[in-house]
Amino acid sequence: MKMKKINSIGYGHKIIAISAVFLVAIPGISYLFSYLLKVAGLLLISKVSIAIGLLILLFLFLLLKIEFHQDKKLERYFENNKNTRLLLHNGFYECQACGNRNVKQEQKRCDVCGSLFK
Repeated sequence: MKMKKINSIGYGHKIIAISAVFLVAIPGISYLFSYLLKVAGLLLISKVSIAIGLLILLFLFLLLKIEFHQDKKLERYFENNKNTRLLLHNGFYECQACGNRNVKQEQKRCDVCGSLFK
């Protein structure tokens, strides 16, 4: 089974913002109202909100751990295959060392970076 690459650039800040709401905003507001209105139930809401915020941060931590593992795996793959060429749909090849997409089948070396193909 192939796993989709996780990239937290698009959503990492959103998860942090949501967790900040649960860790700071909701407990702060409920503590303030609990203090002003003398209602004990609002302190429970504050504790539950903090627990939810910590769970959200744990979820982000797990996503980042998976992402870093995937990045390391991809880095290892490209490091092991950098002196190869990849066949493209137009009949040319792409040099895996520099990304040159104008490599011909008969070429033994990349014109741009000079890497020798395996």
